[in-house]
Amino acid sequence: MVVTFRQRATYSAVIAGVLTAIPLAVAFTSGAGSARTGGPSSNGAGCNACHPHESGSGSVQLVDAPRRYRAGQPYDFSVRVSDADQVGAGFEISVEQVGGSVGTLQIIDSINTKFADGDPRFITHKSSGVADSLATWSAGGDSYEYFVGWDAPASDVGPLTFFVSGLAINNATSFAGDNYYWTFATAHYAMPGDADGDGDLDLSDFAVLQQCFGGGRPVVPFGGGWPYASVECAFLDMGIDGSVDALDVEPWTLAMDGPTATNSAGYVLASAIRGGRLYDRWWREANIAAPAGDHPLYPAVGVRSGTTTFRCKECHGWDYKGVAGAYASGSHFTGIAGVIGSTKTPQEMFALLKADPIEVANGHDMDAYGMSDSDLWDVIRFLKDEVVDTDDFIDPDGTFPGDLGLGQGGYGVNCTFCHGSDGKNLNFGTALDPEYVGTVGANNPWELLHMMRFGHAGTPMPSTELIGWTDEQVIAVAAYAATLPVN
Repeated sequence: MVVTFRQRATYSAVIAGVLTAIPLAVAFTSGAGSARTGGPSSNGAGCNACHPHESGSGSVQLVDAPRRYRAGQPYDFSVRVSDADQVGAGFEISVEQVGGSVGTLQIIDSINTKFADGDPRFITHKSSGVADSLATWSAGGDSYEYFVGWDAPASDVGPLTFFVSGLAINNATSFAGDNYYWTFATAHYAMPGDADGDGDLDLSDFAVLQQCFGGGRPVVPFGGGWPYASVECAFLDMGIDGSVDALDVEPWTLAMDGPTATNSAGYVLASAIRGGRLYDRWWREANIAAPAGDHPLYPAVGVRSGTTTFRCKECHGWDYKGVAGAYASGSHFTGIAGVIGSTKTPQEMFALLKADPIEVANGHDMDAYGMSDSDLWDVIRFLKDEVVDTDDFIDPDGTFPGDLGLGQGGYGVNCTFCHGSDGKNLNFGTALDPEYVGTVGANNPWELLHMMRFGHAGTPMPSTELIGWTDEQVIAVAAYAATLPVN
């Protein structure tokens, strides 16, 4: 039997010994305020609502959070903050859809965590948690984990998202020097009996049921620590009694609906929003080393080189139209077609992105450069679900036809945390050739639109698609952003 965090003994005596390790003047050691997770209820705001927008080489990660949830089931997982340049951590988490929280967050470590401002929609750290992170940071490999629980909703409510803000702290007496990180993960409903997650119950799932029957696979934890033989086996326990046995065969057989799935589980479970972030500097979003050299498909007519040639946008454009759009001429010209309106199936796209260009025409060979299958499916889901005709957002003269008054208000509430009231807090260029929000809005409105909709790869920038903005709101804020100083 796997022992979950909810079943472990508390360790208050251990924590009490390190409480004095933290300076009283360090801000928010007793927990962040509510609505600081970067989700819809936070309007995209995270730790950066109070702390300066600084990011380092670390990360915040969800560890063992479910990619699929079963109705009414408990899940224990953790939030890990890592940063080799810092010495401790804080966090906040929520589970949401646009319109409200989903399921029920549970405090499973009352020593180190609590509900933010007493609001059960958000869990954050306590002073004792920060103290423990300071005391164990080095031993934890320059990282710390906060354990949380979540009970899934009682029925299928569709996809939902875990939103997490993390702060890696330097343990000084001011905000300065702390690093802010943000992540999210989407979980889909798990149809009982659907072992592979492709949306139907077919012979492929039955084959897994046979392998799981009677505990035929090595035991690994799943969700709330259920002692199933594998992750897939948990979905075949029709009676949810902790085992896959004869009692599960008949209900599974009655539920079998045959090979009705048209797409693989990788596509069904993919995140289109993350795919939009991977469309840019995907190695930053995937937190891996940048590829070296030039991509073999980058044409000789192009003038770019190095990692730039591996960015999807470099050939296909921020407007997704490639040679038929803004990249029809100029320094980004490649002569390559766009991705808007592609008639390829998800599986055909997947095969093309993995194929060796020597063996298959236009094979991208992206797995050879570090993209995982999950990364590729996310990109494909973005291409199929979230690519829009930018002409619906941007006029032919390159301006956004938005309400500047509405845009100014939206920018003030949602964007000033990081970019400042004049858009110049963050410089995307260099000291000699600066690039700010206003610069991008004036010179490359298609990039601004993409960044607003999906966020900037490898940064805590939130996605307006995730937090539920309307097209009107996006256009209005973009229109206002384009009026900000360009240098």
